[in-house]
Amino acid sequence: MRHSASSQMGSRKRLPQKDRWKIIQNMLETRPVVLISDLASQFDVSVETIRRDIDAMAEAELLERSYGGATALNTAHEPAINLRATQQITERQRIASAAATLVRDSQVLMFDSCATCFPLAHRLTIERNDLKVITNSFPIANIMAKNSTFKITVAGGFFKSSEGGNYGSETTEFLHRFVADHCFSSCSSVTVEGPTEVDSDLAAVKRVMFNQSRSNSLLVDHEKFRLPKLELVSSLAMLDHVFTDASPEQAFIDAVDAASARLHVAHSVKN
Repeated sequence: MRHSASSQMGSRKRLPQKDRWKIIQNMLETRPVVLISDLASQFDVSVETIRRDIDAMAEAELLERSYGGATALNTAHEPAINLRATQQITERQRIASAAATLVRDSQVLMFDSCATCFPLAHRLTIERNDLKVITNSFPIANIMAKNSTFKITVAGGFFKSSEGGNYGSETTEFLHRFVADHCFSSCSSVTVEGPTEVDSDLAAVKRVMFNQSRSNSLLVDHEKFRLPKLELVSSLAMLDHVFTDASPEQAFIDAVDAASARLHVAHSVKN
């Protein structure tokens, strides 16, 4: 008796959870990140099932949740910026909408190279005029150069392709020459201690920009509230504003309040 392709697919035996976990761990030994959508397809289970697997494995400290997937427990690794830019798009647009209210025409802004700030750069390019932008990020520069009233200055240094920007002592020395009205930045993760980064070069650029700006805003989607990465960038006291898309845990809310910073939560709008 013949069976249709759909009936064969429906009768395929699915792997038990413990076997899925073992395969995911093995995959993370040979690649920096696994995506939930890819795992759901590979295991022939729903996205929700894989998300529960990832959440449970993260709670068991077998991996770290990341942008749309998971990474190995590695404090010195982050997916490339072009991959990060494709994740949490809706959430980051809400964050950008809230953060843009701080910016007025003709101000001087600093941006480091972070995918979370891309939507803000797009929004300001449309909605503001005569901004002076100082950045180490080629994607940020390319986005904001579309507004002919903006003046864009890109810091020199050695190019880090995974971040789409320039880094090193030449970069930080250059940035010390300027003072900005506002710095917009993000990070690999943020804790009650402050923003952290996977790389000392990334941390150094952010640190200088914070020091050279009159006001500092950290833009972090909800995925960034997790275990610290390699290096602490600064304390929360260096920040004036923290923008996110969902309410963090109370301990973080208390830490922001103790640092005299302001927490902005850009909640989704329910229909």
